[in-house]
Amino acid sequence: MCLREGGYWGLPMRAIALGCAAALVGVLVASLAGCASTSADDAISDVSQGTAATVNGKPVGEKAITDYVATFRSTNALDSTESWGQWLATNEQTPESVRADVIDYYVDELLVRQAAQESDVAVDASEIDAEIDEAKSRFTDENAWASALEQSGLTEETYRETIVEPGLLRQKLQEKVAPGADVSDEAVAQGISENAERYDGARRSSHILFAPGDEAKAQEVLDKITSGELDFADAAKEYSTDAVSAERGGDVGYDVLTTFVDEYADSLSALNEGEVSGLVTSQYGIHIIMCTDIVSIPEEGVSSLDGIPSEIVDHVRMTLSATDSDTAFLAWFDEYRAAADIVVNDMPEDLPYDIDMSPYQQQDLGLPAEGVTDGPEDSGALGATSQGSEPGASDGSGEAPADGEDRPDGSAAEADGE
Repeated sequence: MCLREGGYWGLPMRAIALGCAAALVGVLVASLAGCASTSADDAISDVSQGTAATVNGKPVGEKAITDYVATFRSTNALDSTESWGQWLATNEQTPESVRADVIDYYVDELLVRQAAQESDVAVDASEIDAEIDEAKSRFTDENAWASALEQSGLTEETYRETIVEPGLLRQKLQEKVAPGADVSDEAVAQGISENAERYDGARRSSHILFAPGDEAKAQEVLDKITSGELDFADAAKEYSTDAVSAERGGDVGYDVLTTFVDEYADSLSALNEGEVSGLVTSQYGIHIIMCTDIVSIPEEGVSSLDGIPSEIVDHVRMTLSATDSDTAFLAWFDEYRAAADIVVNDMPEDLPYDIDMSPYQQQDLGLPAEGVTDGPEDSGALGATSQGSEPGASDGSGEAPADGEDRPDGSAAEADGE
């Protein structure tokens, strides 16, 4: 489980796409936030069990590959030969393709670090601290944060070293070598028009959050609001336990840019502009919700940005710029990788994850054993993936930590990307 869905190994920010990301890594992103071997140079370069590859003379140790696969198998209950073989067959993988994929992943890790050094790009400890603080802020308390780390097979220190630091390095490298181009108002209007179904009907809302069980106080405040005795924004500032939105009079933005818990989203969708809900109970407590705006996009689209909320304009502009940057970075990195001196050594015998695939390939084909002589076509590594996030791009970068762990106000920030 990633700490932040949609992000590169759970990185709580917009990530950088590397077009040569391996297929296995893509599968791992969905279920494992980190690996047994750290992404730091010294762990990748541990040659105590042999050298899997070299990158501009820098070794990728066989141990890093073996540890990576071992952690994945353990985390996903694939420790037995049978379960591992079945997983490989189902995902059209072989031990050889797994090794090749993970080597590619670590090759990219080293190339990014080398490129960052050449470009005078570095990450400060204060930047890492800020990212970790931002990730923590999306959890209800320290216990929820610790639980998410544990489920991801991480400690806060390994999260820092294997996710936040390398992710920030990639982001800063991309900003240096492939900054996003300025996006014109015309391009933004076109982007909104092309996604009219998404933005039309988007609702902005404010809420007042009460602690679970504090229904009497919530009802009292609701009655005062509906009678006109109490202004909604003033009530949010005085009574809401969601301190962040309370400072803004309860405002939590547009639903198209934020993911709300189901109870909140369902109630909001039934409100017209200016209407206030009844008491809405969610895992975070009791909400009173007010719909403050509803976006209207004509069927024919928009030719200007007049009347389009600035938050949506900024989001679309940022997304288009990020997409441009991703495309430019992919092209740049492909050239950088092609120019690198990369040597992959033959696969050693008796690796822990190397098994005879013929029984599982036969099972996968559904043919009798005597009728099968070859494994499935394309049983090697799958084609490159970009995740739309890291090494694919999260775009960009993803939703709240722990597979979309919602904010205390019941919402989760959306990934930076369409």
